[in-house]
Amino acid sequence: MPHTSVAEHRVALRQVIGMSATETVALDRQALGRRLAEPLLAVDDLPRFDSSAMDGYAAAPATPDQLTFPVVGDVAAGDAARFALQPGQAARVMTGARLPAGAVGVVPVEQTDAARTGPAPDQVTFTAPVEPGRHIRPRAEDIAAGAPVGAAGTLVTAAVIALGRSAGCTAAVVHAPTRVAVVATGAELTAPGADPGRGGIHESNSEMVAALAASAGCHVTHVDTCTDDPELLDRLLTELDAAPDVDLVITTGGVSAGAYEVVRQVCEPRESFSFVHLAIQPGGPQGLGRWGATPVVCLPGTPVGAFVSFEMLVRPALDARHGAPPRRAGSAAYVGRTRHTRAGKVQFISCVIAQDGTVTAPDARHLSALAGANGLLEVPEAVDQIVAGDLVTVHPL
Repeated sequence: MPHTSVAEHRVALRQVIGMSATETVALDRQALGRRLAEPLLAVDDLPRFDSSAMDGYAAAPATPDQLTFPVVGDVAAGDAARFALQPGQAARVMTGARLPAGAVGVVPVEQTDAARTGPAPDQVTFTAPVEPGRHIRPRAEDIAAGAPVGAAGTLVTAAVIALGRSAGCTAAVVHAPTRVAVVATGAELTAPGADPGRGGIHESNSEMVAALAASAGCHVTHVDTCTDDPELLDRLLTELDAAPDVDLVITTGGVSAGAYEVVRQVCEPRESFSFVHLAIQPGGPQGLGRWGATPVVCLPGTPVGAFVSFEMLVRPALDARHGAPPRRAGSAAYVGRTRHTRAGKVQFISCVIAQDGTVTAPDARHLSALAGANGLLEVPEAVDQIVAGDLVTVHPL
């Protein structure tokens, strides 16, 4: 297989996977977790009018030290006052109510001699003079009509939904989730609950990769396994290419240089495919291409290799497709025993990132270490060991 760099393969993945389609969805809980494909602009001012921030009394003092006012109106939330305050007058107002014209400030009911419930009094006395602008929410204080609620790429959260809906937005243009089919290959794979026999293994890659794809914002529409029979894989890939609910196929296994590497045997003869060996461990053998019109990403068959390949190679391409910003690696101080690594390859080691800014690499083997990890520690090609105190690059999981 030809050799290529990790950076080059990431670029190739982004080119093949491409950008997602966009769709207009209601700005409600169903939009949660999607990313805006276009800016979401406020339709209305928020607040839509000058409003009261407190239950109390809006007042227009005739003099700065006036404390007692005749009450000329009562405005509940949802009402629109049909009167204006003249100098020296007050009106009872509820939180969120539209202020009558002429209001200078709002005095909370707790700072008056009025009862908190019941009919509005004929007059009210305040414990201190009215502060101009106090407890008033001016029109468009939060956001003005036409201003962006969220830029393209913004993750739709509950708060974004609240802001958008409060500003009159009812729909948003978002990136459509990628519809993914996962195919795990290998004659040794045994279905859940079945007896693997003397040479078989319990299959795990299909659901692991499906879970990873779902965590990357994809909709997993097909999860299949396939033996090392080239005709069966050819038929399955053709069916998936014709399926209306598949935007991307991810395979595992069958990409190395052995005698029974079914994915490479079936796909490599096609001009649209390339198979490479990256200077990366785990996950060196990789494949990429199109079956018909459908992008196909071919990952190695070892579970840890498939996991690392997805996280470090495929997920960044999916994030870009879905409009998400690039994920940034962090750094941490390594603690623990000296770890010897293989120079000449970028290595990713299952690790535990602690809250105190340190990172450890469990002594457990392979999947056991990965199951207890919350990150991947990246060791550059030129480094052959890491020792306690080294500042290392970590990728949170």
